[in-house]
Amino acid sequence: MRMLFGRSQAAVFLGAVFLLAAQTCASDDRPQEACDLSPREVVGEFIELFYEQRKVREAFETWVHPDYIQHKPTLPDGREPVIDFLEGLLERFPDRIFTIHRVIASDDLVAVHYHSQANPDDLGFAVVDIFRVEDCRMVEHWDVVQPVPEESANDNTMF
Repeated sequence: MRMLFGRSQAAVFLGAVFLLAAQTCASDDRPQEACDLSPREVVGEFIELFYEQRKVREAFETWVHPDYIQHKPTLPDGREPVIDFLEGLLERFPDRIFTIHRVIASDDLVAVHYHSQANPDDLGFAVVDIFRVEDCRMVEHWDVVQPVPEESANDNTMF
C-alpha cells in the first residue's frame, strides 16, 4: 500500500483537521480566546457595546447566547428576536437615552438599573434588566419596567 503523505505531512494535515474541528465547535461568534471574565465583567462589556455605543447586533452576538432564555412576555426566546426588537426601537427613537445608575452582581446574576427615555424631554421608564451569565455569555433575561411619574409622594427619585 502506497502512502499519500509522509509522516510529517500527515501530522500537519491531522493538526489542521483538529484545528478546523475545534473552531467549528467553538462558539459561533465569541472571541476564540478563553474567557475568564466574571459575570459582572461580561455584562460590563455588554453595557459598553449596547447601552453606550448602541451597537445592538454586535453586543448581542458577542455577549448573548443564541438560545437566550427570555422572560419578557412580549418576546420569544432566542437572541435574534431581541435584536430585531431593539434595532427597531432605536430606529423609531434615534435619540433614545439609556442612563445606567447601578449594576448589581450576585453569583451568576447581574442586574442593570437604568433610566430609559425616548428623548431628553421624556419622563421615560425606570428599568431593571436581570441577566444570568454562564460561560461568559448572557443566557437568560428578566426585566422590570416602570413608568417614571410626573409627581411622586416623596422627594426621592426612582434612581
